[in-house]
Amino acid sequence: MSQPAINELTKVTVESFGYLHGEPPPAHLVIDLRNCLHNPAGDPAMRELTGLYPQVHQHVLDTPGTFDVLAGVLETTRVLHRLHDLRSRKVTVAFGCAGGRHRSVVLANELAKALNREGIATEVAHRDISRPVVRTNR
Repeated sequence: MSQPAINELTKVTVESFGYLHGEPPPAHLVIDLRNCLHNPAGDPAMRELTGLYPQVHQHVLDTPGTFDVLAGVLETTRVLHRLHDLRSRKVTVAFGCAGGRHRSVVLANELAKALNREGIATEVAHRDISRPVVRTNR
């Protein structure tokens, strides 16, 4: 039996999701962003957009604490990756926000970019990005 290619050994899956659309996906690390970052959905101009739009992306990155959250998750993911790489296993990190369309999308993409810059093959999935905006009283 041949050895798997290095990118198969080092893959990290980063997923975004919305708590209002169901349980978090199975993951080694789940980050709840609902109470630590401003919600762009509160701004009518951004409500129907997603974290893939530049103005939403920038709004999330401009929120105080965003880079602290990202730095902590990046370091934890590095550690998980090193531990799992020894056993030829993949690591999954999931970011959750209320609807899974704004904050979680931005942070999932930012984490993937950071890991890719370090040579860690990463795939990103946005579970709830296509779902309608959830209207809540929160």
